[in-house]
Amino acid sequence: MPLWQRHYTTIWLLMLEFLLSAHLFDTIVVTALHVALAVVVILVTRGNARLLAAEPVPARLKRISASTAQLAIAQLVIGLIVGVLRHAPVPKVLATIVTPFHLVVALAMITQAASVATAYDMRDEQELIDGPNKDAGPSSAKATKG
Repeated sequence: MPLWQRHYTTIWLLMLEFLLSAHLFDTIVVTALHVALAVVVILVTRGNARLLAAEPVPARLKRISASTAQLAIAQLVIGLIVGVLRHAPVPKVLATIVTPFHLVVALAMITQAASVATAYDMRDEQELIDGPNKDAGPSSAKATKG
């Protein structure tokens, strides 16, 4: 699969993770799917970062891609902590406190994955080299010159 497709696949995998979490892990099957998909996200994001590191792209894209892979690992750890806190004989407020961190990291990951996918795709299509889109009108030319 071409690298640009892998980047967009990452976004869709993360969206699927959000959809699974919308069920609030009401069944063991949904929880197992959520964890399994988290492992897939780790593998894909690490693969993306490794492949992107070998590409002649700006260092910023490489850093963001590597950061997304690191966040994927942290996300799995945070998610496991949330799962343990939800089922352990501890006050439920602890899981309530940790869960927002899990969601914030997920939002950061999807934002970073979308950023890298778009930038890599634009670079691949040489949209950044050609200048403003001639069909976009005068406002895009002003925005790119300033």
